[in-house]
Amino acid sequence: MAPQCFETMPRIRFGAGSVETLGEEVRRLEGSRVLIVTDPGIVKAGVLEAVKTVLDKAGLAVTAFTEVESDPSLEAARACVQAAAFARPEVVVGVGGGSSLDLAKVAAVMIANEGPIEAYFGMELVPRPGVPLILIPTTAGTGSEMTSISVLSDTHNQVKKGIVSRHLFARAAILDPLLTLELPQRVTAITGMDALVHAIESYVGVRATVFTDTLNLQAIRLVAGNLRPAFANGRNLAARENMLYASCLAGMAFSNTQNGLDHALALAIGGKYHLPHGLLTAFLLPWVMEFNAIAVPHKFARIAEAFGEPVAGLPALEAARRAVAAVRALLADLGISTRLGDYGVSRQDIPAIARAALGATRLIGNNPRTVTEADVVGMLERNY
Repeated sequence: MAPQCFETMPRIRFGAGSVETLGEEVRRLEGSRVLIVTDPGIVKAGVLEAVKTVLDKAGLAVTAFTEVESDPSLEAARACVQAAAFARPEVVVGVGGGSSLDLAKVAAVMIANEGPIEAYFGMELVPRPGVPLILIPTTAGTGSEMTSISVLSDTHNQVKKGIVSRHLFARAAILDPLLTLELPQRVTAITGMDALVHAIESYVGVRATVFTDTLNLQAIRLVAGNLRPAFANGRNLAARENMLYASCLAGMAFSNTQNGLDHALALAIGGKYHLPHGLLTAFLLPWVMEFNAIAVPHKFARIAEAFGEPVAGLPALEAARRAVAAVRALLADLGISTRLGDYGVSRQDIPAIARAALGATRLIGNNPRTVTEADVVGMLERNY
């Protein structure tokens, strides 16, 4: 095997009430001025005020950018960067779902790097590290707190693009399940499924390693055992905590491998139709699993085992298909349709979606099965 590398961020604080350590973490990074990046929902829920109170107690100067939008656009990112330039923070703190965390990454790195944000779309194009970054997820799904990736919507070209750079890694993440207890049921479902997709695509991908396999299998087990309970009762603290850990582990893994065809399709469809990212990855998952199963059936069999499916003694491909069935059953329990036509996607856009998906080379390059435009068109047509 050729030499490989595993990278991740350096520090995780976790457990109920761990957000109270935020001031200590900022001081540890020798910061006194803090910019919080978050969204209006976090403000309305009172989470921003709680975080500011922690920082106030630590004697830190705090400003906040609160205009993060779902699936943030380049325009929103520019506004956040402008706010950061005005505030001149020594530490940036992202609080919220993946959109807030992704914009916090961009703000932190653009403080130290010149030029337009779009100049850094691609792999390792950011020349210098930004100011220190702390990320606090309030959903259990994106794993963005663990990754070196930020995804933005290019609304002009109707496509989503990613900045991938080691300089986007946070210096610390805080995983506090108390911040997720009020998450709406639908958001719990689609963000939890996003964590599962991350784990599965990273696990079966061609760039998988012994390190990422270990992380991803545990993430799959945690989602399989805890997403239904968290969906059924949002106040189930143990399930909420385990979902945060699942998201974190999967994020740690896929930051090293990238994802695959599911995410390539999600970016292509999401760029045009602006559907929630987690919803897209969720309903695409069983289609992509069915397509990829013949490439690595032994790995899909392990996924079935992680879901508690009885696969002992079955032929490898039959065992692999039990994983697809387990995922379909989970989606049914979460009330997520797997028909493309249910989401307002026009059938006439299918060829363009297929072409756009194959253009996401960093994702397609990790898919375990070689994929053609005809394969993607057929998959979308069959599941319309």
